[in-house]
Amino acid sequence: MTKRKEKRINKSLLTNISQNGFEQMGVTVNISRRGMCIATTEVFPKCSKLQILVAVGDDIYSVSGVVAWNMKNKFAAGDNVPAGLGIRIKKADPKYVHYIKAISENAPLPQGN
Repeated sequence: MTKRKEKRINKSLLTNISQNGFEQMGVTVNISRRGMCIATTEVFPKCSKLQILVAVGDDIYSVSGVVAWNMKNKFAAGDNVPAGLGIRIKKADPKYVHYIKAISENAPLPQGN
């Protein structure tokens, strides 16, 4: 089993995932500087290049990444999440990186940034 290089932070943030005109909404399950897990209703194929908008309060951060893994649970019912994506972040808005650093250190977030 591989060890992660960075601590994952359990955080639910609304996301808009897009690829070539197709858009999918999702919610993060956990995030880090290098990746994120997103709960969705549909999946993108592994190795797909995606653009992701992450809503943090009144701010929206842009992240581009690649699908490292995906899962689809065709038996999910009720409140169960039917699908998920593991995203390896390739490029992120510097404000997203600052946000991750601030919450991982339990530091207060800067206002208006």
